[in-house]
Amino acid sequence: FAADCLETLEEIAIAGREIFMRAGGERYEYIPCLNDGDAHIQTLSHLVHAQLGDWLVPSTDNHRTEQQKRARAMGAKN
Repeated sequence: FAADCLETLEEIAIAGREIFMRAGGERYEYIPCLNDGDAHIQTLSHLVHAQLGDWLVPSTDNHRTEQQKRARAMGAKN
């Protein structure tokens, strides 16, 4: 899971363990959800910025990126 949910944690970490152990399991290890540490938000931030590129940069006619110029040209063609 990318984000935790208390009900899901309850089911997996507690009830799931009990079922596993009763069925003959010997070793049960719960792996925390991805959002349990700072690396999660840092990774999400990196992905968002990488995908947005310079879309958040204010554009003017004097300062347009190649991507914005192409998008504008495609819009004019359609």
